[in-house]
Amino acid sequence: MTRPYVRLAVTAASLLTLAACQTGPDGITSPKAAVRGFYGPYEGDFRQAEAARLSQSLSTEVERAKANEVESAAQTKAGPDPTDKPRILEGEIFASLNEGYTHYRMGLARVIGDRASVAVTFTNKGYKTRWTDDVKLVNENGWKIDNVLFTGGWTSQTSTRDALRQFNALPVAP
Repeated sequence: MTRPYVRLAVTAASLLTLAACQTGPDGITSPKAAVRGFYGPYEGDFRQAEAARLSQSLSTEVERAKANEVESAAQTKAGPDPTDKPRILEGEIFASLNEGYTHYRMGLARVIGDRASVAVTFTNKGYKTRWTDDVKLVNENGWKIDNVLFTGGWTSQTSTRDALRQFNALPVAP
């Protein structure tokens, strides 16, 4: 390469690095840091997922699902068959395998503007299986998880949002 092209390549690399390290008030400086901050303490119950780690729109869908579960339980209890099982969203919704994962490893992060994608390889030791899902993020004053695209093939849902939308679209009463 000639000298001007070298400078251009260095400048482009620096700008890409800066774009990937945009930070917000919560200190999440990279998509990978956001993924680690979510999956590290997360224990598989979407009801306990830290809302501050989710995009505003995904957090709204999660809160709606939680509210629908509470309403379904109340309606079931007050209904003619109070011992029936209320509608609940069962299983893992932040990874493909309904039974969840026992370990995760992050792969490559791709950043385009205020959107990012991180390949995350999950392992479930009990089921002796491994798969990679695509975690989508958005920079809303710091990187937040916006969706997880399921690639494992174990569920009829295609993503976290799809699972939440299907559940939230059902009638509240069982």
